[in-house]
Amino acid sequence: MDRLFLSPWTAWTLVAAASALLALALVRAFRERRIVPLRGQAPGLTLRVLALGGLLWIALNPTALRPREHEGKPALSVLVDTSRSMSVADANGATRLAAALKALSEDLAGGALREAFRLDARVFDEDARAANLADLTPQMAQGRASDLSSAISETVNAQDERGRTAGILLVSDGRATRPGAREAARLALARDVPLWTCCVGGEISRRDLWIDVPGSEVLAFAESEVQLRATLRAAGYAHRSFPVEVRSEGELVARLEAAPGPDGRAPVQVEVTAPETGERQFVFRVPAQTDEAETGNNERSVFVRAVGEKVRCLLVEGQPHWDTKFLVQSLKRNERVELTALYRLSSGRQFAVLSAAGEQRRETKDLFPRSLEQIAQYDAVFLGRGCEAFFEPGTEQMLTEFVARHGGNLIFYRGKSYGGRFPALRKLEPVVWGEGQVQNAQLALTREGEASAVFDVGIDQAFSDVIQHLPALDRVHATRGVKPLAVVLARADPNEKESPILFAYHIYGQGRVSLLNASGVWRWAFRAKDSPADAHLYDRFWSALLRWVLSGGDFLAGHSVALRSDRRLYTDEQSVRFLIRTRGLDLDAYRPRLVIRGPDLERVLEPRMQSGELFLCEAGPFPPGDYSVRLTNNIGTPEELSLKVDVVSGSVESRELSADPELMARLAALSQGRAVALSELADLPARVREWRARTQLDEEKRTLWDRWWWMLLLLAAFGGEWFLRRRKGLL
Repeated sequence: MDRLFLSPWTAWTLVAAASALLALALVRAFRERRIVPLRGQAPGLTLRVLALGGLLWIALNPTALRPREHEGKPALSVLVDTSRSMSVADANGATRLAAALKALSEDLAGGALREAFRLDARVFDEDARAANLADLTPQMAQGRASDLSSAISETVNAQDERGRTAGILLVSDGRATRPGAREAARLALARDVPLWTCCVGGEISRRDLWIDVPGSEVLAFAESEVQLRATLRAAGYAHRSFPVEVRSEGELVARLEAAPGPDGRAPVQVEVTAPETGERQFVFRVPAQTDEAETGNNERSVFVRAVGEKVRCLLVEGQPHWDTKFLVQSLKRNERVELTALYRLSSGRQFAVLSAAGEQRRETKDLFPRSLEQIAQYDAVFLGRGCEAFFEPGTEQMLTEFVARHGGNLIFYRGKSYGGRFPALRKLEPVVWGEGQVQNAQLALTREGEASAVFDVGIDQAFSDVIQHLPALDRVHATRGVKPLAVVLARADPNEKESPILFAYHIYGQGRVSLLNASGVWRWAFRAKDSPADAHLYDRFWSALLRWVLSGGDFLAGHSVALRSDRRLYTDEQSVRFLIRTRGLDLDAYRPRLVIRGPDLERVLEPRMQSGELFLCEAGPFPPGDYSVRLTNNIGTPEELSLKVDVVSGSVESRELSADPELMARLAALSQGRAVALSELADLPARVREWRARTQLDEEKRTLWDRWWWMLLLLAAFGGEWFLRRRKGLL
């Protein structure tokens, strides 16, 4: 048995601390010599030195190392990849999985692994599951994903429960389609579970063409010109151009020639006309090549939906600010906006600016709506700071009915619009306010924000990339959370749930209430130096927000039923989701019926009521293809509604087929294991023994100071000193 000191502190630190304590004891004894001579203090001082020595002994943490007593064989988990990339035949003419299974069976037959380990077999692709090595076949390489992270983590946790371990033998091509593999290897290191990685496969030259679109739905004013954008992406085709067709309802709209650059991307843009009402589907398509790896991604659809010809806006501002000035100017420049802007300068002093069709006039009379009929003339109502100065006793009820019953849109565009508490507006807001403010915040989109049409400003770059170059916001109000069912589109920090919410909305009855919690948005009208942002980004932002606001009006004229989908493009790994809204119907008698038709599929569903007059229907996932959805209503109007959705392949397993030996070696190194070849499996027992010797896992550590009698002696030394000092009158 070996003994050593495993102190958490350095030797110099302990020596300095012990010397300082001893010096203090001697100084105190020297100062007390007039009361008790030094000779009389000697017994107590001796006990104090012994007690300090005992504390020093504990701080040194003396530890004994004893050999562990093992029973049975250590556990070795064999984790085999059965994803689709393992079906590539580049392992001496055999598929990767076939070569791996052959090598494993030979070593098992030879007894090298069975003699040394207690084996536990698992397979993984989209998920990990227990398996029998004897039952595995090369035809099982059909998985749509390679989730290395979850497979390693789950196996590590299982090994941790079984006690003594030899680690995990990971047999894969290393082509992970989901992130987190390195973090899983660090977890294995923390649990003393080494990864023995065996990479199968080599380099595969891949050829593929696919179309990406920034969004599957574009909102536009009726019969306006719309720029539709897509990106042709190519892999394995250098110095070539490809024709891209844009079709709508079977007719050719445009035919363009796109030549991907060195990064494999080629932007494609076409101008189309939005429909007068409803929506129109446009399909971007690149012809399939004979040597393509995957052809199901060669086309993507974009649905252009009309949201009205004009938007009538009311803006109410009680504390004029630069934000108000720039917003009003932007709305006045928009030919699709009819604006009424109300200002309050002081008590009894207010004026209004009315703008439409490029003309404007100014009035000094009170134009604030006082009834539902008056406010219902507007599609969107913007509320600024101090707007409560315009309110009367009936205003709260009017605003509530405007949003909840009439389906209106309320927009708080300067954060918290009132000081202190104001229940009339607080109940409508999507957030719960906190205390204080944050200055110079940078707007950052959440995952929901990146997919929202609010920030589809009609430029080639993603808005999340553009805002990094825009001036920071002046100040934002602190928030404590959101109301139930509210959606957060932007925060000061999207990765921190406690950071201030900058943009959020929620459905309130039939309408929608939105909040932009910021001052200083006007700064966006002045781009930062060397910013790649569009020169008219500020105007584009407010125009996109207005289109999005109008899109919330689900009901067409005379309709009491509306049908919407969460999105228009789904993958075959996602469930499709449809929302049905009603107004003024007898919900006890209403029985909606939804029929989904697609390639060789027809499904009849009965939506379920969620809350109020909202119904929800979920189904799928479905195979890739175009699907038509028809809603039939037994009461209400219209009797039938329909829309279309696209389902595409969500698998990225076939996009990159080359093995990744670097990742496999890295995972082994991070866990203190080692990369091994298929031909070296018989040497794995020796590798495990080397690892155990290197990490000293065969030694059991036992501290030598944590004994009851040792603590008793330490207390006796301190108690004895106290007794002697008290007896001599030093206390």
